Amino acid sequence: MKLSKIALVVVALALLAGACSSKGADTPGITGGTSGQPAGKATAEPDGEPDTTPVPTVVLDDIELLSALRSFGDCSTLLDYLRTETTSRVGPYGLDDRPRFGISEPMMIEEDLMMADDSAAQSAPDAGAAPTGSDGDFSSTNVQVAGVDEPDIVKTDGNRILAVAQGRLHYVDVSGDEPQYRGSVDLVGESGSGWGQEIFIRGDRAMVFSTSYADWLEPVAARDLEGDHVIADDIIFRGSPVSLIQEVDLSNPASMDVVSELRVEGSYLSARAVGDVVWMSMSSYPAQSQFVYPRGPSAEAAAEAANKEIAATADLGAWLPAYRFDGPDGTRAGLLPECDQLYTPAEFDGFTVLSVLSFNLSEPLGTGDAASVLADGHTLYGSGQSLYLATSEPMWSGPVADRDSISISAPTEWTTVVHKFSVSTDGPARYEATGTVEGHLLNQFSMDEHNGYFRVATTIGEPWNTETSESQVVVLEQQGRRLTEVGRVGDLGLGERIFSVRFAGDTGYVVTFRQVDPLYVLDLSEPTAPSVAGELKIPGFSTYLHPIGDGLLIGVGQDASDTGRTRGAKVSLFDVSNPANPTELDVIVFPNAHSEAEWDHRAFLYWAPEEMVAIPLTRYDYEEGEESFFGAVALRVNRDGVAELGRVSHREQQITFEGCRPVDSDELARVFGGESEIRICPLDAPDRYGNQDCEPMNPEWAREEWPSIDIADDEKLIICSVWTPPIQRLLVVGETLWTMSDQALQANHLGTFEYQNQFELNSN
Repeated sequence: MKLSKIALVVVALALLAGACSSKGADTPGITGGTSGQPAGKATAEPDGEPDTTPVPTVVLDDIELLSALRSFGDCSTLLDYLRTETTSRVGPYGLDDRPRFGISEPMMIEEDLMMADDSAAQSAPDAGAAPTGSDGDFSSTNVQVAGVDEPDIVKTDGNRILAVAQGRLHYVDVSGDEPQYRGSVDLVGESGSGWGQEIFIRGDRAMVFSTSYADWLEPVAARDLEGDHVIADDIIFRGSPVSLIQEVDLSNPASMDVVSELRVEGSYLSARAVGDVVWMSMSSYPAQSQFVYPRGPSAEAAAEAANKEIAATADLGAWLPAYRFDGPDGTRAGLLPECDQLYTPAEFDGFTVLSVLSFNLSEPLGTGDAASVLADGHTLYGSGQSLYLATSEPMWSGPVADRDSISISAPTEWTTVVHKFSVSTDGPARYEATGTVEGHLLNQFSMDEHNGYFRVATTIGEPWNTETSESQVVVLEQQGRRLTEVGRVGDLGLGERIFSVRFAGDTGYVVTFRQVDPLYVLDLSEPTAPSVAGELKIPGFSTYLHPIGDGLLIGVGQDASDTGRTRGAKVSLFDVSNPANPTELDVIVFPNAHSEAEWDHRAFLYWAPEEMVAIPLTRYDYEEGEESFFGAVALRVNRDGVAELGRVSHREQQITFEGCRPVDSDELARVFGGESEIRICPLDAPDRYGNQDCEPMNPEWAREEWPSIDIADDEKLIICSVWTPPIQRLLVVGETLWTMSDQALQANHLGTFEYQNQFELNSN
């Protein structure tokens, strides 16, 4: 890292000196520069001097033109293309091409230039089937598409539960008459790298995905490559976000081990799996970190010249994300993807490298077969045959920020760009096509593939201002290498925005909201002529929709007043058997509450054998007479309506140090609150009991204050504040309802909800 920066400093100083001594000095560059002029043709500089920079021209003969995208036959052609595009766009402030206010200044060069910091790094199932959430006598992760698995913080195969909490992977054996905690393994290590872990499990192997940083990694010698793949002598991680993939050996639960780790520059987005094959998506932006940055306007010309020199002479490592693999056979490093697996849309879409890496859970972790496109993407949808990566981008107009006058206009128009990858279980993903839709996307449920068509729901207008907004569903078809619009239904929710979407075969459901909740039922049976079949307006809104068959649809969201003010968590049951006349059969509201299932569908459990819906529920005692609640609620949901079955809370954990005894004192309860647990314990008793934090009282002071309480010389009085951790996930194994919080896995009887067992998920 230091050697790389020193080299750039030398280049910048040399160019700065050249700029001061001779404006007419030749500087290596790329055809076109910022003006796109042919080689040798003069362009005017700000001071009126012509720019006669000689630059080579890229020959496109070796580039495969496929309507909407290009692939490269060899690395030399790819490198020429990247140099050309970068040099024509880079300015004094790198690829941002404007001052960045409030940035840190880690390294000054003379008085005029500094290095750009790294903070610019960017960060065959039936798609129409409604997942049941069950697999035999145990539940599976609630997913969008039946048969397409999604990673989560907890997984079970009916014999064991694997859960990620506090940076560790925990193993609970549920195969016998009594569940047993077998062990855990640290996923973050001494460096503390890796957060937001989520997992897949298969056999004796778990694959863990997370985001990390790697500025502490030492340079690694590049692997030997055949052919003309251009690569740096050393692979250096630039300290940008890094996708971390870990392989964990589960064969011995008592001593699980992270046996391999793959780090790839870029932000982890999400993953999908069919059978043993996993496809992981990530977004990388290494290009910006290469450039210098001017201290002030007087250095802009020199900075631009330096940046064009850097772009014109950089190797592939300046654009492609580096990887580092640490496994049983040692460490190796390189760049991803291979040159013939990187594509570019016909219309330039930036230097972000959007990649899909393929892995097989039945095999040891490798570097992943990567397929990539030079474009951005943030939201992943997978149908089992295809992966779609989408990003919504503002269309800026008017003034932008400058150093003399900070004036930033807000975008009024948004565009969603979608990139399609084809996937299969016997090979790597392949980049297929690109499409563009007006408006901005809500989440993965806004996308769906059915019978060869791709449907996407967007809201047109500003996300933060719905005065003139409207929503739509657009149907796209792949034609050559383009996703082309063939149908559209619009004018949904005028003056509102989308809050939830669900596609189910030839039917679509869209909820928009501002003050009331219009639930639209869409007829998508004719892709070229989609239409609104029916509409229902009710108070509040649903943020998650779940079809359960028999013409029933469950909605989880918020109740709201006539003015749009939210009032508490709501579970609605809709009858959509007649698309022209959807009705709300029943509803249950939990005042001043919310549920994680409102924004994370994996927190929603539907257990068909018991007609049960279970969701996390959190309620604070905002009003007098109410009690706070942190736990989960189970509901019976069928055509007869919605009824509460029971509740579960992790407060039931009562771990007490041996020798402690409770104190029953109304006086102490009034002082410390009725929710506190008051105990007399030996002096060596710990100050934490499961989910209870305890504070010891001075024994002499306690004896004087409460003489009626018998506290021996070798004892102490402790006041324990009960803290109930919110429940994040629910699952069923046999006759047991399991709930997971960040602190514990708890077992309750599925029929009675009586407490059975609990295992603490601590960090050591």
